[in-house]
Amino acid sequence: MSGDDKEAESETNETDGPAPIKPRPSGLALRYPTIEDLRKRARRRVPRFTFDYVDGAAGAGETCKTRNAAALDAVELVPRYGVENFTADTEVELFGRRYAAPVAIAPMGLPGLVWPGGEEALARAAQAARIPFILSSAAGATIERVAELAPDCTWFQLYRMPRNELAINFDLVRRAEAVGVQALMLTLDVPARTKRPRELRNRLIIPYTVGLRTFAHVLPHPAWLLALQRHGQTAFANYQAYAGEKVSNREVVKFVREQSGGSFTWNEVARFRDAWKGPLVVKGILHPHDAERAVELGVDGVVVSNHGGRQLESAPASIDVLPAVAAAVGDRATVLFDSGIRSGEDVVRALALGAKSTLSGRAFMYGLAALGPRGPSHVANFFFDEIAEAMRQVGTRHCGEIRDLVVRHSSALAF
Repeated sequence: MSGDDKEAESETNETDGPAPIKPRPSGLALRYPTIEDLRKRARRRVPRFTFDYVDGAAGAGETCKTRNAAALDAVELVPRYGVENFTADTEVELFGRRYAAPVAIAPMGLPGLVWPGGEEALARAAQAARIPFILSSAAGATIERVAELAPDCTWFQLYRMPRNELAINFDLVRRAEAVGVQALMLTLDVPARTKRPRELRNRLIIPYTVGLRTFAHVLPHPAWLLALQRHGQTAFANYQAYAGEKVSNREVVKFVREQSGGSFTWNEVARFRDAWKGPLVVKGILHPHDAERAVELGVDGVVVSNHGGRQLESAPASIDVLPAVAAAVGDRATVLFDSGIRSGEDVVRALALGAKSTLSGRAFMYGLAALGPRGPSHVANFFFDEIAEAMRQVGTRHCGEIRDLVVRHSSALAF
């Protein structure tokens, strides 16, 4: 067994709870100082089909994922000096609640595939860090379980289930309200299933079929196998009740594939606005006119996002449309930013261009794959440290001042 696998096995045998949030750099911070370091370890530590599921995107060249990173890197911030020494206040208020930093764990399908029990690890880390965890309706843990673990930080995301006039969606809304979910998010940018070549090459089918190909992928990763033995594989746990209480994982997956599809229409968004009394957010906005339409319907927040490059290879970088969306609706709704966030400086860039807060998905998934249950807390610590450091570098004492920075953003789209 390699050194990495021995360490991984040791980590798996620890408690499921995340490491406590620490104010000073820990050993993990020294070993994995960037998200790319976590990505490299994740590639070694989990089965190939698992890593490719996280790392992959739409299209043969995965151009959109690369475009997100390149566009963020190109945004230049002009710092201001001469400010007295200060401790940066990273707290942010979203929909009447205070959170520790302007970063949330983005909704992601099947964290439990990346690391068995992953949804619960993310929920515990979010509660400890005091940042939102946006549970995907396509995750492997129920709303009820996640709200139990993260009662102060759980948001919930919906994909469209058109059967019986959205009956399943509205029942999920009822369940979310019953357990005190803080915000409801409707994802608009998945109107059709997309082609992700890396998943097709790996023949990724959920739940994963046991066979020779499976053994070849998983046997070199004993820590992942131990976690699988401990937690099992649960696919689409929130839909179990609608597929049938005693049906198998495979039948639940089949049910979801048959019943889901399409993007929420504006009329449907209006129906959710009527049904949900808390903060309502729509995700997947890339055009200011769509943001304006959402706000006219009473939506409280919009997420500027191209789904991390996982849906449309030719989509623009999210950061390049953020200023136009913020200019259109930023005084009437909370603008959030998603797609490509890999550092605290990326978070500050997004805030400087009009976002109130950001979402990060792959960073937390890489942490989960690289470090198991400890990973999400390490990523949260990473963002806390880097956001505060970036704020001090540019001379902003709290998040509200970041919007006043001078920014050069030559690739911004004009509408």
